[in-house]
Amino acid sequence: MAALTEQNKQALLLGGILGGAVLVIIIWIAWSEAIPRTTKLRNDTEKLQTETVSNRNKLETYTKYLNDDVKRAQLREAFDIVQSRLPTNQDPIEIYDLLRGYFEGTEVQFSFLEPKPEANRGPFREYPFTIKGTARYHEFGQLINLIECNPDRLMRVTDFKLINNPKRPSIHPMEVSISTFTFNEPG
Repeated sequence: MAALTEQNKQALLLGGILGGAVLVIIIWIAWSEAIPRTTKLRNDTEKLQTETVSNRNKLETYTKYLNDDVKRAQLREAFDIVQSRLPTNQDPIEIYDLLRGYFEGTEVQFSFLEPKPEANRGPFREYPFTIKGTARYHEFGQLINLIECNPDRLMRVTDFKLINNPKRPSIHPMEVSISTFTFNEPG
């Protein structure tokens, strides 16, 4: 074999250095890009497998529940109770009569009842009202309890204010914000 010339030795050395540099760059790219991506894909795959198992378990539970006539009947009964307290329309006269009965039963004196703008709450519609009047502490508490515990209509007290009146210390000006709810009509 012929001896390498100096120029061939330098070309071979330069090729080796260049090849080594390319090899280092390839290893660096694999280390900084490919390995994290592979790790992320592995983690995502494990997460999807866990979610799949969880979803299968939920589906199995729901299927068992749907096939259980007793539990389905209990769910239907609970839904019917809620639906009876959440009518599909709002009757302001009915609400007014209901509140007037509460005022008479508790001896709360009201001077102002104002409906506020209704609000869409997804499957429900909220109808807020503001009531102003006067009451003693005990009467005020009874009124709040009657509103919150109404067996025929879902109502809640959203805010209230009871102020001391120095001229009549036992009768307090009050302001109560309440809301009633209905199911939104499907469609």
